[in-house]
Amino acid sequence: MLAPMWAGAERVGFAGLCALALTMATTPVVRRAALRWGWIAKPVQDRWGRRVIARLGGVSIFAGVTLSALVWIPPHSQILSLLLGIVLVFALGLADDMRRMPPYTKLVGQLLIGCLVVLSGIRIDLISSPWLAVPLSVLWFVLVMNAFNLLDNMDGLAAGIGAIGSGFCAVHAVLAGNWSVATAAAILAGSCLGFLRYNFPPAKIFMGDSGSHLLGLVLAALALMGSWRHSTQLLSVLLVPALVLAVPIFDTCFVTIQRLAHGQHPFVGGTDHVSHRLAILGLSTRQTVLVLYSVSTALGLLSLASVDVKPLSALALWLSTLTGLVLCGGYLAKVSVYRLERPGADTAPSETGAAPSTFIDTMLMHKRRLAEVLVDFCLISSVYVFAHLLRFEALTQDLHQQIVRTLPILLVIKLTCFGICGLYRGVWRYLGLADIVTVFKSVTLGSICSLLALVYLWRFEGYSRSVLIIDWMLTFLAVGGSRVAERLLDEWIKGASQQAVPIVIIGAGDTGARVLRLLKEQGQIGRRVIGFLDDDLRKHGTRIQGARVVGGRSRLPDIIREARVQEVLIAMTDPPGELLQYIQRCCAPSGVKWKVVTAGIRDAV
Repeated sequence: MLAPMWAGAERVGFAGLCALALTMATTPVVRRAALRWGWIAKPVQDRWGRRVIARLGGVSIFAGVTLSALVWIPPHSQILSLLLGIVLVFALGLADDMRRMPPYTKLVGQLLIGCLVVLSGIRIDLISSPWLAVPLSVLWFVLVMNAFNLLDNMDGLAAGIGAIGSGFCAVHAVLAGNWSVATAAAILAGSCLGFLRYNFPPAKIFMGDSGSHLLGLVLAALALMGSWRHSTQLLSVLLVPALVLAVPIFDTCFVTIQRLAHGQHPFVGGTDHVSHRLAILGLSTRQTVLVLYSVSTALGLLSLASVDVKPLSALALWLSTLTGLVLCGGYLAKVSVYRLERPGADTAPSETGAAPSTFIDTMLMHKRRLAEVLVDFCLISSVYVFAHLLRFEALTQDLHQQIVRTLPILLVIKLTCFGICGLYRGVWRYLGLADIVTVFKSVTLGSICSLLALVYLWRFEGYSRSVLIIDWMLTFLAVGGSRVAERLLDEWIKGASQQAVPIVIIGAGDTGARVLRLLKEQGQIGRRVIGFLDDDLRKHGTRIQGARVVGGRSRLPDIIREARVQEVLIAMTDPPGELLQYIQRCCAPSGVKWKVVTAGIRDAV
């Protein structure tokens, strides 16, 4: 048994290395030809890049994938049909690269190619509803192709996400014993990594539509061929593929909703993608793509953990993952990208008046409370299922019936208690201790009322007390965590941002703490606190709201030089004159600004 497994693993490894070598060898050739013949991408208003870069890198990806597949994969009907689809989708993308095609013409081509692949047998297999499998499969192929086309908006992003997604498809295929699919996934991963050698920021070549369409089609097919199990439930069938490809799918859905909400055309280029918003918030191009690589890897690992889950567990996993993505989307939606003409342009609102709002804008952007209720609805539902899983490890048929019978009642009771306790009156961005107390009271009251309802309706017969305790703890963590997430994202991005102005605060007392809190609330100012300086030795090494007290005033010259501090804030009541003179002497040679912040803190900072 080990010999066939070793032979299969050996074939998978060599196929991936072959594709890697072929793509790395052909990409420089394609790049030189593109530069010579003028096949280049020039800076335009609706694109992020500001450099002239060779394009048509999809040619090298196509060569690496097809040549390696012909050598390493035994031919059979599905593989041959997929190869034909690859040729057609590559030709479609290449035609779009050479001469821009209307979006609807390209969509028709994608639908026809999707139908061809589905006819070969690569499709979602719904035993109970076979008629539904065909249109869903075609839409799946079109969605993923367009998702990767839209994702190819920043150096190294589509190639890196493609390598990660195909890597997880290979792992799923190996676990299923499908060595042909594992080999195909390894070939695609190798081609993506070979191209990424020249596409990682700063990129020397772009893949273009020919490459992004190819990635989308092959990954959509591999996700269905190697990672699903026969099931009568649509959620169970699509759970693993959707997690593997969650980043490009989320980006596509997010951009489409945002464009419709702001009256923009959903099928044109723009600088409003998830990656662009992270870059506008202050992350560098490399930081942005690495963050999205990490998210894609985390969701891929989650897909491995969710293999063969039951329908109810799949629904809970869907809801919790979707809730996390919605929270991230709500945070990124606040970036005013539709007022930007180019990266770094002024983001101030127009003085001529607000843009006219659309119906979708009103429903989605100005109904924050409704969104908060829906987030809590998903959290309560998924947490209740996870509480049973933690207590019993597996859900029997009786537990399934018990959850289905009681969950609607718990949802009504808990959401009502949340509203009564004032949980939906706060602003998440300015979350404080009082808001955490409100969350605790709301969750506790909801759990107590739920317990009383179960006792009244069913005398608590057949129910587990430990499940309710676990449910209370998980609900508090989930609801509280959803409120804290926005503050955590704010602080993490400001800490990682290369555009934020580094500052240091003199005085680690009450005034210094208030100044730091206000700076965190006014995150749009773009300041990053390096730390505090205070002559009180007892405070050295301690932290105030996450900022460390790095030493006394004598360390100021070193901090200015090492951290490239651009501003010093003196957070002290009536600071002595000799201290002000010392700070002035330290700041003057480097041109560092300094000022005293005492009364009127909000205006001063």
